[in-house]
Amino acid sequence: MYPYEGPVSEIENVKLLLSWKDEYTASSKPQVCLLCTDLSLDLVTIQRFYHVRWNMETGYRYFKELLGFDQYQLLSFTGIQRFWAVQFLTQNFLESQRQEWIEQQSELTLGDVVRRIREECFGQIIVYVYQQALEKKPLFDILKQLKLSA
Repeated sequence: MYPYEGPVSEIENVKLLLSWKDEYTASSKPQVCLLCTDLSLDLVTIQRFYHVRWNMETGYRYFKELLGFDQYQLLSFTGIQRFWAVQFLTQNFLESQRQEWIEQQSELTLGDVVRRIREECFGQIIVYVYQQALEKKPLFDILKQLKLSA
């Protein structure tokens, strides 16, 4: 870990923490680079803050990329309130599911939970299609029931 305090780009004075996995060489790039504008913070506090911040950022990423929450465009105050309520409920559902599954697997992120739920849901669809095929249901009816087109 290498600390630097001074100007960076157009910012007058910052604390910058650079970290390398192995020994530093002239050609090696830092693995982690943390920038802090609050010069009163010590290195350990900056790392703690970034640890909390990282969890928030990955949470936002899950909501945007895995759950599609980045597609919402809201203009009304009521719509925004509903959007945040849905996000809050989704977060709580995923976290409760993560806590239930964490006994089976020690390291489990919310992204892992989303992927596992999707896999289980897809598996249930496959079982449903298989059962319908055993009952000799027409493919068109199965697709209609699943709201899919061929």
